[in-house]
Amino acid sequence: MRSELKSPPKKTTASVRGKAPIKRVATVGALTLASMLSFVSPASAATDIRGTESWSTDKLLMSLCTGSTAKTYWFIDVNTGKLGKDTTNGLPAKSLPAGYERFEGSCRYPKASSWTWTGSDTRVTEPLVNCAYGSTLSQTVQANGSTTSTTTNSVSGSVGIEWTILEKVLSIEAGASYQRSWSYAKQSGWSVSTTIAVSPRRTGWLVLRPEMRTVRSNPIFHVDRYSWGKSGGGQENTTTWRGRSYNEITSRGAYYDAKGNVLNSQGKPSGKYVAYDRAVNSSDC
Repeated sequence: MRSELKSPPKKTTASVRGKAPIKRVATVGALTLASMLSFVSPASAATDIRGTESWSTDKLLMSLCTGSTAKTYWFIDVNTGKLGKDTTNGLPAKSLPAGYERFEGSCRYPKASSWTWTGSDTRVTEPLVNCAYGSTLSQTVQANGSTTSTTTNSVSGSVGIEWTILEKVLSIEAGASYQRSWSYAKQSGWSVSTTIAVSPRRTGWLVLRPEMRTVRSNPIFHVDRYSWGKSGGGQENTTTWRGRSYNEITSRGAYYDAKGNVLNSQGKPSGKYVAYDRAVNSSDC
């Protein structure tokens, strides 16, 4: 049986602000960041089995589908939903204990939905200090940062997730429409030149308020073979889940979220540059 571990913490980008900053300057290079949710047709007629068992089918799918698309072999206690690896890789057995069933198959990770959202403000320039009393300081500065790429999952306690493999799988499953306009699975640094104007006796800097995209995948498990013990000995074999009428299963509460920056035509993060400033202090001038 599988021991439980805590899921890796989500990666977040903290906001960076000075002491009592004031957002004074109109945004530069503003984009509309209206959130948009879109759903796609399922890649196949997978059956949502959530609610069909006395145990969590969400946890089942997240335990079966941990990033790999290779064939896997399992035992399941159908009274509790607990899984165990079948180390014989599906070799015939004389019998199965009461309450245990055996199955084999593979996972895929189709896109279920996607949406855009506004990320946290992140400082992208060094502070520009204007110690003068009567004139505005206007200067071209270099804004620098890196794109974001994170993956989260829906079921706490999920174990054995192959994060590196999963990232590659999800980047492909999301589809070609996002390959050039989404930073997921291709994190990289970026730099742009822009101009900042700082009022007298103020210190100013720019933050990026990025446009982000999430692509959600509900993993699907395809059953190649499913077996349970006969009352008189031996096994009953089928190619459907638990001998029912379907051979592909999903559970709507089991999902992976792939998150990254929306990229512009130059491959840099889309969003808004916002200028902040604060009063100078004795260490500035």
